[in-house]
Amino acid sequence: MDQRPDVIESQIAATRNRLDRDLNHLDVQMTRTKEHVKAHAQWWGGISAVAAGALGAIAFWPRRARS
Repeated sequence: MDQRPDVIESQIAATRNRLDRDLNHLDVQMTRTKEHVKAHAQWWGGISAVAAGALGAIAFWPRRARS
């Protein structure tokens, strides 16, 4: 066994702190990416709904018989 347990414990603590910091950074990036994807999905969903409404109005517009 190592005669320097305090050194090993401090190295472990430093490594844990770095890992925690890196994981927190990744969590922030993932949260931002998820929000970005949600916003784009909502935008494209809205555009699709407007386009479908316009196409539906054109397709089902009442036509008068011409004589």
